[in-house]
Amino acid sequence: MIPQLTATRFLKVMSSGRTQPCLLVGEDAEGNEVEVVVKLRGHPQMMPGGMVAEAMSSLLATDLGLPVPPPYRMTIEKEFAQTVPDPILRGHLEKSVGLNFASGRWAAGHAIWPKDRFISKTLKPVAMEIFAFDGLIQNPDRRAVNPNCVYLGDEFMFYDHESAFSHFLDIFPKPPWEPDGMRCLSNHIFRNELRGQGLELDRFQGALEALDEARFQGYLDQIPGEWNGPTVRGDKIAEYLLNCIPQFERIKLQLQSLL
Repeated sequence: MIPQLTATRFLKVMSSGRTQPCLLVGEDAEGNEVEVVVKLRGHPQMMPGGMVAEAMSSLLATDLGLPVPPPYRMTIEKEFAQTVPDPILRGHLEKSVGLNFASGRWAAGHAIWPKDRFISKTLKPVAMEIFAFDGLIQNPDRRAVNPNCVYLGDEFMFYDHESAFSHFLDIFPKPPWEPDGMRCLSNHIFRNELRGQGLELDRFQGALEALDEARFQGYLDQIPGEWNGPTVRGDKIAEYLLNCIPQFERIKLQLQSLL
């Protein structure tokens, strides 16, 4: 579910992101090159447990049929880190030797989703599902100032889930099925455009209800133990998601209450 690459070329630091995600080229076991955006687990701004949040969110979104880039485990070796000329960034890479979370780079032509852009009829079903997904994973970080979402014609691609499962950090402590449990979505990029509309989530709910404990264990089997934080941990996330499945009717009510 999460292929492994080895970093071979440094291209650049991405233009945004407090954790300075890097665009790197990695090789798989067959020597095929893949261009990916890598989060550095040794960066001082990386949230504890941010990598496991990224990985669990990416795998979940894929199973739910949502448009996220493919995830990778990127091996950074000390020799590679030492080839980066910038001394500060080189230090972050040296502290990130080992496995790091990466995601595939989207195709050229995608643009960042702008604030309060009109959502077309074609895009609206996916926008509703992304809104619901961010509520499910308690992700407060898809905001106008940091949309973490691009589009190309009638297609979305969304990314960056380091801040997901924020309730484990007591940032938004209520579970999403309780009153005020969706406060994390107060500034969501799609909220204004979805106001006054009924959420259409039957497909999303069916995909979620098809998941089970064995599937979530499959996620955990792909995730390195060192990606876990003190409170944001893969096993806790899996348990939480299992609890969400039978509660989804209540979750929908809380989502709808924001609109």
